[in-house]
Amino acid sequence: MDKTSVTDTTRSRQGRPKTIVGLLLSALDMEDEIAHSVYKDYLERSNWPSNLKDDIFEQIREMLTTLLKDTERHHNIVTHLKSKLENDNG
Repeated sequence: MDKTSVTDTTRSRQGRPKTIVGLLLSALDMEDEIAHSVYKDYLERSNWPSNLKDDIFEQIREMLTTLLKDTERHHNIVTHLKSKLENDNG
């Protein structure tokens, strides 16, 4: 595999990434966007109906926290993979 096929993160006419690294970064961007615009917002009690029971909210909060931690792990994995792909082809 030549260097440009891995590190060129330009997009095709359809807006899709042309490379493996570009694909990984796009997926990570989407996941980060969801994590920060949805999961984090709903960690706040004020974003839920007032009649939601506290124990139910805590269960939801625990699940959202797990999703946020998973997102961070995914970020670390993708960053490592990106570096490996770039170094293997550099």
